[in-house]
Amino acid sequence: MIENDGAPPRKKARTEEPEVQQLRRGVEAGRKVVEVLRLVVPKAVEALNRQLDSSVAQLRQVEEALELQVQRAAAGAEGSDPVAEQLQLAVQLEDSLRLLTANKCSVVAEEEDGAAWRASAPLGGFSDILRLLLLQLRADGQLEKVDVAAFPDTSGVFVGPPIISVLETTENDFKDGQFKVNDILLNQPRWRNTRSLKCSHGDGLEELLRVVAPQLEELQITGKCKVQSMVEVERMTTLKRLAVTCVDDKSLEYPDLPLQLEELKITFPKENQMRCLERMSRLRSLEVNDYKGPNLTFAPSQHTALRWLSVALNARRKDTMMSLIRAYASSVQHLCIYCSVSDSRKQSFYYPDLGEDLAACGLRALRRLFLVRPAIDPCTEQVAGCLLQCQTIGRSLPAHVQVVCRKCNVPAS
Repeated sequence: MIENDGAPPRKKARTEEPEVQQLRRGVEAGRKVVEVLRLVVPKAVEALNRQLDSSVAQLRQVEEALELQVQRAAAGAEGSDPVAEQLQLAVQLEDSLRLLTANKCSVVAEEEDGAAWRASAPLGGFSDILRLLLLQLRADGQLEKVDVAAFPDTSGVFVGPPIISVLETTENDFKDGQFKVNDILLNQPRWRNTRSLKCSHGDGLEELLRVVAPQLEELQITGKCKVQSMVEVERMTTLKRLAVTCVDDKSLEYPDLPLQLEELKITFPKENQMRCLERMSRLRSLEVNDYKGPNLTFAPSQHTALRWLSVALNARRKDTMMSLIRAYASSVQHLCIYCSVSDSRKQSFYYPDLGEDLAACGLRALRRLFLVRPAIDPCTEQVAGCLLQCQTIGRSLPAHVQVVCRKCNVPAS
């Protein structure tokens, strides 16, 4: 008390469970939603009433114009043509009816960080409110009728068969070290509906990537991908899943990664690519191998999408990988760690204090921990050591976490 100027020592704030944090964020968001709706709903009702009054007035004008024309025709008198305004109102009423009887509506809502919400749903029931919104947009001049044949879809959203079509390159697509991209592009049925591209080589892919970019959702390059190919990858706005190996050369400057990725496996990533992870709000599955840049520190992630994480604990980059684990500690449910059973091979992947290190990360959402073994250090030759390691690590983690060797499927208990 003397050291604290007579005041009792303050208690350390207790770290809340991730479930409590999620509920707290939900309460805060819910209050804001209610507040916004209380402001918006009256305005929306007012706008809808104005739309109704406007439609009633338009109907009366067109009815009067029609009645006048019918009377003049019955009297045999030469009637003057309806004014352009009345004809235009008649067309607008027809368009309004088409919108109100539309069967399906597609909606895209975009956030500031690039995330988007999409819906394509049949109209009916509660979704009839969308019909009213379409009418309002039409009245405001923000909704235009287009000819689908004249204006093909350029939004980047895939339109085609529901089955994922895969374009997979083979050794026949390479001759004398050159990628035969022209031969592939001339064979349109091979790539026209491609949504998944799997390449065995990483060189000379730029032209092919540019052509299939608007429709591509998945890209896997098993060979070493050159910088220019990754430039095209960065520009892909529809890509969701990426597996790529960069060239192990510190002098090469690679571009950033697409931020809308949902699944990512990357080998030899660069520092800027690692920093991109912090801005990927949709990322739910991540595997990082052989990072050789400077050690990095990651702040706790503000996104709770990541559920599966795999890292390699090389001695020189252990701090970076442990920081990455801590950053996603509130959401990761399955964690894979590339580590050795013992230090007999001297490959710097052995960590006797791994259990304590993981316990300090606060992995409260963790359900399963998988240990992945280096090929040079097979655990099948030392099953007892593998079992003891799994048990030792398991004792440092909560009882519900299952620790399993991915090679021999040896569980902790």
